[in-house]
Amino acid sequence: MKSIYKIAIYFLMLLMLTNCVSEIPNPSNFEPQVFISGFLTDGTEYVTIKIQRTVPVDNQSLDPINDAQISLYTKDALGNSELITNTFNVTNGTYRSSEMITSIFGNSYWVEIQLADGTSFKSDEEVLKEEVIINDLEITNTLNRVVFSDPVDDTNFYLINFLFFRNGSLDLKINELSNDVLFNGNANAIFDSTEFLVGNPQEVRVSISNLNFNTYQYYLNQFAQFENQITNAGSEDDPGQLFLPPPANLTGNIMNITANTRALGFFGVHSTTQFIKNF
Repeated sequence: MKSIYKIAIYFLMLLMLTNCVSEIPNPSNFEPQVFISGFLTDGTEYVTIKIQRTVPVDNQSLDPINDAQISLYTKDALGNSELITNTFNVTNGTYRSSEMITSIFGNSYWVEIQLADGTSFKSDEEVLKEEVIINDLEITNTLNRVVFSDPVDDTNFYLINFLFFRNGSLDLKINELSNDVLFNGNANAIFDSTEFLVGNPQEVRVSISNLNFNTYQYYLNQFAQFENQITNAGSEDDPGQLFLPPPANLTGNIMNITANTRALGFFGVHSTTQFIKNF
């Protein structure tokens, strides 16, 4: 008799477990959103902006927007605003100014975008900051060090890129972010990257981009999302994947004026300095 009770209990437990792991329908609530990305740097160059709609994660194709109207504006230190250009050529969602744009340090820049359905976007006004001066580059087996002059009386945010070449080919690229809290105003500020190339490179190129805060914050979220995906990569059947944090919502410095909400993407304004050293 006891064995019958045991069998009944085992059967009931098995039934409960089966019900616990049964598949639950997950209807998709995906709503496409507009994603905008572009930048303006120092010097004279074409300005490029990409506009597309987001697609579901199981869709590998792009959904470009080719009928947007883009206007690029600037404002000088006295507060005088000016339309730089509203003429862009578009190919597969990538817009390029029809003429080269010469930017001015100290001026603010922003874009205003209108879609065919009337939806309007505007990026925050960002100042084009001065280029930093790179003094030296040191490469060892344990760190990569760049020495540069941090501007005085300004809070700075940096995107620092290292490119390592051997026999004319790129071996490694490292992207880093930093602020100047620890070395504000230091004429010989030091930034160390502990990620390094195995073996001796023949040429190293380092660039430092002087960012505005909103663009810096956007890159922080982008890097965090990338690191999370790399660190926690695994099988979709791994139960641990259920408890991973969701991807960062990559909102930047662009407002959807029509909906009065932050949009996805950013229009960054920054200066960039490059330094090359052979070893």
